[in-house]
Amino acid sequence: MISRRYALAAALALLSVPAARAEPTIGLAERRAIAAYRQDRYPTQEKAIQEAAGFAVPVEVAWDDLTIPGDAKYYSEPDYFEKTIFEPLADGLKEVAKDKMGREALSAKLKTIRIRFDENTAPTSNYSKRLTFNGGVLDVNWRPFTNVADSKDRVEAVVKLLEKNL
Repeated sequence: MISRRYALAAALALLSVPAARAEPTIGLAERRAIAAYRQDRYPTQEKAIQEAAGFAVPVEVAWDDLTIPGDAKYYSEPDYFEKTIFEPLADGLKEVAKDKMGREALSAKLKTIRIRFDENTAPTSNYSKRLTFNGGVLDVNWRPFTNVADSKDRVEAVVKLLEKNL
């Protein structure tokens, strides 16, 4: 039987070992493509989101999380980010803010929109499961460039979540 002292020493030793960090998977091609997208196309998407909400809601995009290694050549295509993330989000906000009551509710409670992609938790089609609204933050965890035709389902997920929480 291992003594308590030995077990405690072993546990402390494990805690003191620095955690292994994964090497970045974003290569130069991805960084260039994201930089070009952010400069050339994203400002229009951000403006559409804010206009749909009816106010200048801050939009935080985790660009490094949205990049998928090997897909850099597709980033500038509308199907990659726009039709799968930004446009459905804007359309959902527009639906919620279609009247004065919706606009007032959004502006009172929506503080930030966070857009990211976590491959371990983002669904390929169950969009409502990867949307959360906590503390005024609408968190969107959708995979880019997948199921492009599901725009209506994404919009519906945004509308249902916000209408439930506003």
